[in-house]
Order: sequence, then C-alpha cells, then structure tokens
Amino acid sequence: MDKNFFEVFRRYEASEDKRTLLLSARKMDVRLCREPMRVEVDLYFDERKDYRLLYTIEDELCALYEARSFRILPRYPAALFSLSAMPEILAEAERIGVVTHGFFAEPHFSLDGNNLYIELPFTDGGIDLLSLAATDRQIEGIIRARYDRAISVHIRPTADAAAREEHRRAEMERAMADIDRRIREEAELARRRAQEMRPEPEKPENEHPDFTAVRGLISLPNEVVAGEDGTVSVGAMTFSLEGAKQLFGTPISFDGPVPMSALAEGRGVLLFGRIFELSLDPNRNGDRIRIRIGFSDGSSSVYIRLNQSLEEAEWASSLKVGKVIAARGNVGRDKFDGEIVLTARQVAEISAVPRMDKAADKRVELHLHTNMSAMDALIRPADLVRTATAWGHSAIAVTDHGNVQSFPEVMLALEKQKSDLKVIYGMEAYFVDDTARVIYGPARPEFDDEMVVFDIETTGLSPVNCHITEIGAVKIKGGEVVDTFGTFVDPEVPIPEEITRLTSITNEMVAGAPKVKEALAAFFDFVGDRMLIAHNASFDCGFIRAYAEKCELPFENTYLDTLALSRYVNPELKSHKLNIIAEHYSLGDFHHHRASDDAAMLAAIFFRMIARLRGEGINDFVRLTEAMSEKADPLQIRPRHMILLARNQIGLKNL
Repeated sequence: MDKNFFEVFRRYEASEDKRTLLLSARKMDVRLCREPMRVEVDLYFDERKDYRLLYTIEDELCALYEARSFRILPRYPAALFSLSAMPEILAEAERIGVVTHGFFAEPHFSLDGNNLYIELPFTDGGIDLLSLAATDRQIEGIIRARYDRAISVHIRPTADAAAREEHRRAEMERAMADIDRRIREEAELARRRAQEMRPEPEKPENEHPDFTAVRGLISLPNEVVAGEDGTVSVGAMTFSLEGAKQLFGTPISFDGPVPMSALAEGRGVLLFGRIFELSLDPNRNGDRIRIRIGFSDGSSSVYIRLNQSLEEAEWASSLKVGKVIAARGNVGRDKFDGEIVLTARQVAEISAVPRMDKAADKRVELHLHTNMSAMDALIRPADLVRTATAWGHSAIAVTDHGNVQSFPEVMLALEKQKSDLKVIYGMEAYFVDDTARVIYGPARPEFDDEMVVFDIETTGLSPVNCHITEIGAVKIKGGEVVDTFGTFVDPEVPIPEEITRLTSITNEMVAGAPKVKEALAAFFDFVGDRMLIAHNASFDCGFIRAYAEKCELPFENTYLDTLALSRYVNPELKSHKLNIIAEHYSLGDFHHHRASDDAAMLAAIFFRMIARLRGEGINDFVRLTEAMSEKADPLQIRPRHMILLARNQIGLKNL
C-alpha cells in the first residue's frame, strides 16, 4: 500500500513520538473485517521499534474506532533478530494469550544457529505444561511473523531447577504457616477485646435466641467511622494509622478520608486502600518513570498515576501488591480514557485491620461460593476454612455453581488446621422445568372460550418496593374482542423519570386515579374466574398477586404466558418481545408500554398463534402441553437454581 498510516486512519491524532514511529514504516498492509470490526496492520520497519508504544497505539485505535480488535504487527528484516528481541517476543506471546505468564520471570536464553534454547527454573512438570500448551511452537510463530526467521524453540529446565523448586515450596509453606499463625493471633486478640468490652448478656433459661435481620459484617460503603482504638473504617475496610510510614511528599494528614465509592473530582482528597496492581515503567529515554498504582478500599477502586524522574520515583520501589497505603492529592478525569484518577502529592504506608465477625451469636451460612464458581466468587476453598475458623463460626456450607471441585481442598484445609469447623458439603444446582408448560393453574379452557388478555405498567421491576400505575385488559371469545377494561392506578409515590420516558405515564395522569385496592377489585370483577393471558406472565401476575395479598383480595386465576408460547410457535424468531412478534405478524404500530394498547396487541398476536397451532393439528390446551413436552430440550430452557446439601456420607456420595 502506497499510503502512509495517517492517510488511511485519518481520525487518529497521535502525539509526536507515536507519529514519528508510525511514519518510519517503509511499507504498510491493512486487513479489515467490518462485522464485527477487526483491523490488522502490517508495518515494515528497517529497525526495531518500542513495542510498548505500539501496544499503546493499538489500544487508542481500538477505542477510537470501536473495534473488536485492532492489531499492529511490526515486520523486521531477518538480520535484526537476536536474543535482545526476546522481551518483545514474550510480551507479544502474553498479549495474545500464549501460556507464558508466571513461567518466564527468570529465563535464560541461548541461540545456536537457528535453535533458540530457553531455560526456566521449573521442574519437568512445569515444562510439560508449557509443552502441552504448545508455547514453544507459538513463540516460533511470533518470531517467524516478525523477523521472517525459521527458529526452532526448545524449552528446558535449568540445571538447578529441582533445588529451586524445593526452596520455593519450602518458602511457600513457611509463608502460609506464618499467615495462619497471624490470623489465629489476631482472631484471639479480637475475641478477647470484644469479650472485655461486651457486658455478659442476661439470657432466660431454656429460651432459643431470637434471630433478627442484621446489617452485613462490613460497614456501608459511604460511611467513615472512627474507632475508639485509633482505627478508621472507610468503604468496606478498617485501617490502623499506628506506625504509619511516610513514603512520598510532605507528612500526610489523615483527616477527612473519602470512601472510593463516593469519589468525585476535587483537590486534597485523602484515600485509603490496599494495592492490587502496580507498574513502574520507564520512558523511552530511561530518565523518567510512569507510576501506576491500583488500590481499593473494598467498596470501589481507583488508580494513582504519576510521571516522575528516577530520583523522585525511588519511593515507589518499596511498594508491592498487597501493601496498604494512604494517599492524598487531586482527583480528576484522565484525558484519554475519561476514568477518575488520583494525582498523589503525599503517600504513606499504613496497615489494615483484619475483618472479623463480632456477632455474639454467629450465623451459619448455607449458601456460599468459592473461586470454583466462575465469575461469582474470589475466595479460595482453603482461605474459606481459615476465615470461618478465625471468625469463630461453628459451621459453614460450600455450595459452588454446578460443581463439587472445592471439596478436596476444603477437606485438606480442615485436616491441616485441625479445625472444629463443621463443613456442610453442597452445591447450587441448575434445574429446568422440562414440562415446557405455558399454563399455570388447573383450568384448561377451549381455544374459543372466554379469556382475558391483560397488561400492567409499574414504577419498577419488583413488587416489593415498586407500584402499579396502569391496568389494561380485553376480554376475548372465539377469536374476537368482546369487552375492554382500562384504568390508571394512583401509585401514591412519584413516578421515576425513566419510567415516564418509557411509558409516557406522568404523575398528572395518575393523580386522582383509583388506589390499588379499588383498581384491583374492579379488574377482578371484569376477569371473574376466566383464564388470564399475559406476555411474560410471571411478571404481571407476580405484581397482581403481591398486591392482592396486601389488599386481602383473592387471586387464584389460571394464567397463560404468551412469551413461552411464542418460543414454541415462532421458533424462527431470535427475540420474542411484544413489538418484535407484532412486527413478525405484520400487525402494525401500537403504543408500546401502555397497558391497554399492549393488551389489545397481545390479543391480536394470540389469535395468530392459535391459528398457527390449529394448522399443526393442535386444537386445545391439553394437546398443546403434550406437544410442547415432547419437543422440550432441557439445554434450551432457562435454568433456575436449587441449593442441595449433603446430609450424611450417603448424601455426599450421591452429590
């Protein structure tokens, strides 16, 4: 391609160093896929470039063009390949997902002709893992793509790998033993303090404790609570300022910390938190350090970003992931990604107080996940045992999503700690209603019998704290609408703005309308004992049932869900929203999210679906249920969750 980079990607406004790098390419090839957008750019250079700067350019272009991926692939003359290129090769391997992370911290490279030998301080088990992941072949591919060199990569253990592995294992065991000891000591100290401060409660004999609803074990995220013992609780953590060590800037004042969950732009903001990410990257000239520190107080997190000279940045070399710091500075938005960042002016190292369960009567948690539940929990099974033991819990259940993989680690942790904790082994199972029914209740009317199609509008999604604003219904018989019903309902609370935008129902429209009890009574008179029909009926009928109970009105009608019916009748549709089905049947426009209009449109859709069922030889609801059950695929049905607990050894084996 004869054009340069900026003639193709005209929207990209690069800084001077990035512009110079991109324009130094003697040739460029571009490959583009539009759906979803993926871009690959081959840039041919005569000398090696800063790969970190190329990665930054990639990220900026990916965000600018809203692409699924944007790759810049540098191509170099074969003569430029040497061992000095290996940091770049390994960085690319890790970036594209090759198994390298954690293995290449201390590599030794040697090059013999076209054979590259990589020696790592791991025994055969670690080397075998890399071999199974084809790490050597993938590194060969990166070298071939970048330098057009056919290099054979050989990964092998160093001569002292076994000794180093044994030393590493011994160090880990010592560290774990030290952590266990400190947890026990801190738990015992906290227990003694709590016992000294708490008066002995007077308990009547033979009376069971009255368990009432309590707030969580952590403080609310937006609270800052100063303890009498010199501690301060911010966000979801408690910090000790005793023995604070100044790291950077003038001596820090610990007055006025702000929870990260309540963070806003401002000057002189004080934050406490534990470091979870740390990077110290030199610039191209090697005379300045870009400092990036991610830390969290348990309620939210924020990054510290600084650019300092080598001398100024010496303080940051003492930091590591897991340390706890206090930082004061100015909070603003990053110019590139728009994220809130802290430009620190003062930083001090402090400590965190271990979180404890201070309840006199400990709860028994019967629903708890470990990191074996993907995307649901972070705690390791062994840490779960240690924490529950330290908190003084007598028992705890382990209920991971759809698996029992945590059981062995839990059992080993119990044996190692010699803990009296009773572990209840369980699982949060997935189950489906494979009867694939659409009717809920005993009634099975004929297709041409009288039924009521209805819809409601509400102020939100939960009947616990949201309210009904409109009820609309039509009575149908023999494929025709024979009667209609509609009423606004006074929710007795302001209607949220987003609900008004969605439904067009305003506070003025419901002012003076019947209260919910009066509206429901009129609706029930209209319905009688007829079967109800609604789209996503569990939502509408759930609201009706909840408010009927509050108003002490009977509600026992059978109901049919047209959402489930449409999934059976219209399998060609990817979405079964009301407006999508109406468009599918060419039924015209309607005022969507208004109860009366939705009910009338749903009746028209129901008539079309009944006609299609009759064309398939299904002439009543009994046969419909049978036909749906015959074709039900459990893997395609939305699952629900069920907690299973093993009562004894037989139950554990069955589980």
